[in-house]
Amino acid sequence: MGGSLLRAVVESGVFDPSMVYAADSNRERLESLCDLKIRETDNRELSEKSDAVVLAVKPADMPSLAGEIRDFLKKNKVLISIAAGISTVRIESLFGQVPVIRVMPNLNVRVKAGLLPYCLGKHASGYNGLVEKLFSFSGFVFELDEDKFDAVTAISGSGPGFIFFIAEIIESICRARNFTAEEADLITAHLIYGSGKMLVDTKMAPAALKKMVSSPGGTTMAGLNVFMDRGLKEIFEKAIESAEKRSRELSGRP
Repeated sequence: MGGSLLRAVVESGVFDPSMVYAADSNRERLESLCDLKIRETDNRELSEKSDAVVLAVKPADMPSLAGEIRDFLKKNKVLISIAAGISTVRIESLFGQVPVIRVMPNLNVRVKAGLLPYCLGKHASGYNGLVEKLFSFSGFVFELDEDKFDAVTAISGSGPGFIFFIAEIIESICRARNFTAEEADLITAHLIYGSGKMLVDTKMAPAALKKMVSSPGGTTMAGLNVFMDRGLKEIFEKAIESAEKRSRELSGRP
């Protein structure tokens, strides 16, 4: 995720590559970004020389990272965290009284079509422009109240995994009906892409679009009736509840 965001920033041309530092204990990940001509360094130098530091680590690694770089951060440094479940208050307690911005990007930033909700910590007032400048090339950036972050992590953060699971089911159904692998891939990908594009481009409500394709007594209605009879809506709600609960657990909350 960090590499995808970094690539989008550099390729946008907003910052010269010589101004961008990257550190990672995994050499292979750094080597995968070598074509960007950025400065490869360690956590200490990155923290000292960067005005904005993106914390692209697993939630469990945040305390150890704080211990490593906290003494090299000054109050004018901005920390931007993409770690799931770690609140701005928790990050401030680990790193000190510095501006903290929390961002929850999803996997689709890899194709510059991600969702990137963000919220500002108590010392980060006025930094909206920075986060929007950094991440606008990765997808749709918008401010969201932090008390909605567990929910948005479950919906937009985990959502691509749920959509890909549906795509996997559609592909398997195609194959069971003797479509070739190529045909199954094409049908599945463009079905989901086209339906999403309809939502974005028409700005119509999902219910209205569903009605457009659901003639009474037709094939779509026959399939939708099965979904309703089998409780598909309730299954989705349970999946989101479970993901939201896990987000709270990652932050140490019940």
